[in-house]
Amino acid sequence: MGFGDTFKFYAYTSDDGNVYSVKLSALVAAEGGFTVVSGAAIKNGYPFGPKNMRHVWGVSAAGKRARVPMADASDPKFVTGGTFSLHGASYTIEGAIGEARKLSFLGG
Repeated sequence: MGFGDTFKFYAYTSDDGNVYSVKLSALVAAEGGFTVVSGAAIKNGYPFGPKNMRHVWGVSAAGKRARVPMADASDPKFVTGGTFSLHGASYTIEGAIGEARKLSFLGG
């Protein structure tokens, strides 16, 4: 995320079968296959936090690393890899990480 990014709410299909709304930059959402939600559809945020959503890691030719959350587990970038671009840099996907659900003494 950088200067000039615009943010909206997008649909995230969790492994638990529910669809949650998450706030992302338009650039990241486009690379992650997200669709915009609005109005009444913006209700339940992903309860485990944005860092725990499924995502892919990529590395640029200069060795810079970046991560992009994936809207759905069936997204080709998540399943088979490939590339993505952020802020003018191209990244080759080197890994896909599934959802994490951390338990806490608070009941989460």
